[in-house]
Amino acid sequence: MNARIRFVIATAWLALANLPAAEAKPHVVLLSGESLYDSSATLPKFAKRLEQRHGYRCTTIVREETHRFPSLDALGQADLVIVFARRMELPAEQLGQVKRYIDSGKPVIALRTASHAFQNWLEFDQRVLGGNYHGHHKNSLSGNATIVSAAKGHPILSGVAEEFKMGGSLYKNTPLAKSATPLLAGAVDGHPAEPVAWTHSYKGNRTFYTSLGHADDFANPNFTRLVTNAIDWCLGGEAKPSAADIAAKYGVEAGEPFRIGVALFEKMWRDDKLTLLDVRTTPEYRAGHLPGTEWIDWFSPDFAAEAAKLDKDKFYLVYCAGGVRSARACKKMSGMGFKYLVDLAPGFKGWKAAGKAIEK
Repeated sequence: MNARIRFVIATAWLALANLPAAEAKPHVVLLSGESLYDSSATLPKFAKRLEQRHGYRCTTIVREETHRFPSLDALGQADLVIVFARRMELPAEQLGQVKRYIDSGKPVIALRTASHAFQNWLEFDQRVLGGNYHGHHKNSLSGNATIVSAAKGHPILSGVAEEFKMGGSLYKNTPLAKSATPLLAGAVDGHPAEPVAWTHSYKGNRTFYTSLGHADDFANPNFTRLVTNAIDWCLGGEAKPSAADIAAKYGVEAGEPFRIGVALFEKMWRDDKLTLLDVRTTPEYRAGHLPGTEWIDWFSPDFAAEAAKLDKDKFYLVYCAGGVRSARACKKMSGMGFKYLVDLAPGFKGWKAAGKAIEK
């Protein structure tokens, strides 16, 4: 067998070996069926972002006529559908495909005009989305979206600013279904607040709706983060808080080492799953260390070079024997561009004296 044939066989084998992994990626189908907000441009661009940054497989379907998509066969292989349509009267066959997907109990995300997506299925808004669309305020009345107090901590809101500007007019949706859970509210001058984003469930699925979706919203990182989080949540996962989210929770400032005691150090490690970094010597490390810790010897001439291999945007919990070397290590690493560093003041000795878990 010559080298060329062996190469072809090896390449084919690798392709087959990777096929299950590729197929395992969730398949997101995005439906663009409106013309007011340029979703035929914003949805494909957003889908590309989902593929490149988050590993989803995406199929974007743009309507070919006012009331028809070229094909909805992709719904049969979809793990999640994102609907951005407006007042379509779908042919019976295509409406049936939409209903069969939703009746299967799979998740749905609906954007802006999707509250009145189907003129021949008006129940979609209240029954599936849990909404109550009845018009919108004037386009000239700009407003802000604000996180609902009771929803703080919801995974869909992770990394979303507590208040940010809405790109388009404020939709009227009060009152929502009792089974809906409001996440964002919006207000414009002279009018009561309205729900802007919420979750719901239809036939056991996970549903997310937001009246945001203007082209300006797609340019707002708060909106794209919101929808990306919602995709993860709808598919059964939870959006993991970023290092910046964790820093904000504990009052840690970027670039400023934070020195704390054993109790809070343990809480941050266990609750937030942060990375431990031991900066003691080899004999000290081998004699005992915190479970699962990474290790770089502060006294090593290669300390800076080894530290530089770490992700500078991650959150690190640093400790030494008694707190001196860890403080110096944090100062050094901060100067190298590390953002979030927490230093255990009493060190490993304090940890061990408190009866906390160690391993050898």
